[in-house]
Amino acid sequence: MDLASLHAIVVGGATAGAAAALLLARAGARVTLLERVADPRAVGAGIALAENGLAVLESVGLGPAIAAVGTAVGRPRIVDGAGRILLAPPGPPPRGLMVRRAALQRLLLDAVAAEPGITCRFGAEVVASDRAGEVVVETAAGVERVRGDLVIGADGVHSRLRAAGDHGARVSKPGIAYLRALVTGVVARGEEAWTAAGLFGSFAVDGGTYVFASAGSRAVRRALDARDLDALRAAWADAYAPAAELLGAVARWDDLLINRVTRVRCARWFDGRQVLVGDAVHAMAPNLGQGANSALVDVAVLLDELRAAATMSEAFARYQRRRQPAVAWVARTAARLGGLAELTHPVARWLRDRVVMPLAARRAGDAGMASVLQEPTAALLAIGRA
Repeated sequence: MDLASLHAIVVGGATAGAAAALLLARAGARVTLLERVADPRAVGAGIALAENGLAVLESVGLGPAIAAVGTAVGRPRIVDGAGRILLAPPGPPPRGLMVRRAALQRLLLDAVAAEPGITCRFGAEVVASDRAGEVVVETAAGVERVRGDLVIGADGVHSRLRAAGDHGARVSKPGIAYLRALVTGVVARGEEAWTAAGLFGSFAVDGGTYVFASAGSRAVRRALDARDLDALRAAWADAYAPAAELLGAVARWDDLLINRVTRVRCARWFDGRQVLVGDAVHAMAPNLGQGANSALVDVAVLLDELRAAATMSEAFARYQRRRQPAVAWVARTAARLGGLAELTHPVARWLRDRVVMPLAARRAGDAGMASVLQEPTAALLAIGRA
């Protein structure tokens, strides 16, 4: 397909949307990026960029800039509440960087602003769309219609584009809560702990520490409901001693970001001229760190299939066939890991730690990592550089 003749509309200006705009513009398409927030700032704490996501970002020239603001993640390990290792995959650690989400968003939006083939429309909220490629946008100036040859929905879990199309979507009820924070003055442990209170992790980021935890126990859930920071610290200190110091660095309750896990599964990833990527089509539990990375792989594979196919519908069908099984495996695995991590009953944890985790350790290896990464790194690099 001749991409130079296409006008692509990208709905959503976060990681997946900005990357999609960059990849398509570099491939010759004319791109309009629509973002509902007038002055977009990243909402989040830290983000783990795995080898697959890094490859996509490196393919559009952002590798050095991301390396400058990222912190290398060492050998991953899962421990119990007492610090005993439950899982440490053998072999060299996979390449990964922990980055402040705001820093990644800034780099992406700076690159988008510098790309002559992209027109950015911030403060433009999509209120309707159709399968023919027309998008209705509401701005401060009023309502207008924008038409594209293809419309990419990168607008997240609560996607307006998905709601407007026929995607056979199943959206779960909000599940377990996770809290996240960026703190300073404490040293990251570089590990994820599966404890009697749920999951707790801490990893170094540029100039600080990224802390995340699940609300696995009643004591933690009560603290969240009451917005009681002291009770939250106490509940976690009982389950995992390092949590006391790490949460002690949180100055006030509003410094915590709290979200509930919502899963999205779509039977149909495209409808007419509109196609979905990232959380809009396959939101997953965070336990493999593949949410944003999978979204980046989506946009790279979509570009690859647009180049290869003769028609838009053929490209979209090939994109779904290539991505849906790989992402479904990752989402199922993340959900299973989340279920294991959040076991709080003593007997269930004993069986997990002494039976399930040793089996998982023996099965972890190159084949499992390839499934997590979904596409060969070299292929992802080549797509954006072609």
